[in-house]
Amino acid sequence: MILMIGGAAQGKLAYTLGHYQLTSSDVAYDFESAGSKAVFYGLHQAVRALLSAGGDPSAAMERALLQNPGLIVICDEVGGGVVPIDPVQREWREATGRLCCTLAAQADQVVRIFCGLPMVLKGGG
Repeated sequence: MILMIGGAAQGKLAYTLGHYQLTSSDVAYDFESAGSKAVFYGLHQAVRALLSAGGDPSAAMERALLQNPGLIVICDEVGGGVVPIDPVQREWREATGRLCCTLAAQADQVVRIFCGLPMVLKGGG
């Protein structure tokens, strides 16, 4: 599994598709589809949706990775900035951050994309 992280609108998806020679048809946008696609884009949004439905994002991610251990997971960094007053927003940010920490520990490679440029944080290039 490969984890791609970075701020919003930093070119994570474009870089991933170009670097791995993939197309938009290779991209999943939810936990269920991630089990059968090369790329899971928008982990942070999928976490928010699953939490609001009362689901467990960690368990959902674990199921997706069991089906698809070579998955490339792309997530916006959501933990920076002012801590939200809204407890639901705090829960979402914390759940996303915890899940990214777990994924980073398990990943073969972790790459941060900034202004469309890759910075390898873990694993080879």
